[in-house]
Amino acid sequence: MKRSLRYIPVFFLALMLAACDSSDHEGNAEVFSFPIRFDVDDADRNDNVLSQQFNVPEITPDVVRHGAVLVYFKEQGTWTAMPYTYGVESVSEPLVDYTVTLGYAFDTRFLEVFYETSADPRDIPLPSSVDMKVVIINSLPIGKNAIDLRDYEAVKRYYGLDD
Repeated sequence: MKRSLRYIPVFFLALMLAACDSSDHEGNAEVFSFPIRFDVDDADRNDNVLSQQFNVPEITPDVVRHGAVLVYFKEQGTWTAMPYTYGVESVSEPLVDYTVTLGYAFDTRFLEVFYETSADPRDIPLPSSVDMKVVIINSLPIGKNAIDLRDYEAVKRYYGLDD
């Protein structure tokens, strides 16, 4: 009898592993995706930072602790992950004149999107508005099932998101 008892933990481990389907990428994950628009004219200005705040009830404490909030912006037909920084060269010399960073921050029920510039934003030709897409994931895949969160198309395919 003692000999068969030592196999019980192995049996339960095998049973638990069999119950886990590693190909089921969504599992209990709730995923929300929605568009927002950053409008420069409506943005708050604090020195070289233009920002807009959004009330987002889908960003729960559980998302803040265990999930992810991803923001992508659309430029020339491509969704690009934020944060994103680019430099603008001087017309007269091949030197970077200034940099622009598109970024974001979040907390429970709150999302802030911003432009941060290395020069006065009033002196920089920024687009009047930027289309963005927010993806909220309440838990993330790990290990070999992990996805490249920088690639919106990969995230869209993985979670079956609509445009």
